[in-house]
Amino acid sequence: MAKRKLTQQQKRRVDEQFQKRHVDKNSPPPTVAKNALLGEEQTGLVITSFGKRVLIESNTGEHYRCAVRQHLGKLVAGDQVIWQTDIEAHTGIVTRVLPRTHELSRPGFRGQTRMIAANIDFIGIVMPVLPGIHPDMIDRYLVAANQLNIPAIIIINKVDLLANEDDWEAIAALLEPYTELGIELLPASTISSAGLNELRTFMNHKNSVFVGPSGAGKSSLINALIPDLHIRVGTLSDATGLGKHTTTNSILYHLPPLDDSKLHGGNLIDSPGIRQFSPIACSLSELERYYDDFAPFLGHCKYNNCTHSIEPNCAIKKAAEEGDIALSRYQSFQRLLNEFKGESE
Repeated sequence: MAKRKLTQQQKRRVDEQFQKRHVDKNSPPPTVAKNALLGEEQTGLVITSFGKRVLIESNTGEHYRCAVRQHLGKLVAGDQVIWQTDIEAHTGIVTRVLPRTHELSRPGFRGQTRMIAANIDFIGIVMPVLPGIHPDMIDRYLVAANQLNIPAIIIINKVDLLANEDDWEAIAALLEPYTELGIELLPASTISSAGLNELRTFMNHKNSVFVGPSGAGKSSLINALIPDLHIRVGTLSDATGLGKHTTTNSILYHLPPLDDSKLHGGNLIDSPGIRQFSPIACSLSELERYYDDFAPFLGHCKYNNCTHSIEPNCAIKKAAEEGDIALSRYQSFQRLLNEFKGESE
């Protein structure tokens, strides 16, 4: 299969994006062999990043270890890039990044933003019945999904560990606020295969990302959804030279197609498990709009700048007291609001 060249429109777009960055054109490129014979510019897909390099999938499905020009910053799984091969060494260099549609990120160290995945259009929030489901973390991921304006579902993982009907009822009560919001809840198990076909349908032809705490079982779900995953992991390990892979950086996998009309059934990005996730900080007026169950009560507080905490005649606080807004949701809102205040001070 011949390598696809850039169209004139694509070239204009990346050139415009390049000019907007105001980079120092004299900055040295990353390490590339001197007098390297570079191939034509072509588009590529970032599979994962490791150190100062990335693994690129070419239009022909081959993988290349690539350096990244310094001004481009951090690349992440899902990024679409312009790159050139070092024909003799079977490596390459990324020269430009195509504009991102959506990017999922979280606050990092020293006020920096850490990217998780790029160009996604679906979020699967994986919550295990054991060691336990945490509504606060669910709310944080739902805020992030609302910030990106993309759909999310809650995957209740490891349901085979529920011993009896009482366990089911406790889980159902915990998740009732999300049922009332119309958010899809999908029980799943890699042991019984419950929910896997429904999950494949949700993700078909999408760029999806799994998020959730450490121990949620994301990797086990991905293994069940992609039967030859161990082969792919081995291939990635050989390509990156990092040995056996562990999810310390996001990695993109192709899902098997549900029919013969496509080469694959979409992309799934496995993200590292974290103890605590925070969406990107935003203003009070933005945050309250990201809580969909607050909508009927917004604008009915006594004060226009009401923080829904200590102010009198607060419609949101009253709704939480009367059960019209779940107390857990009200409390998670207050925790996020306080975090965002602390970051701005």
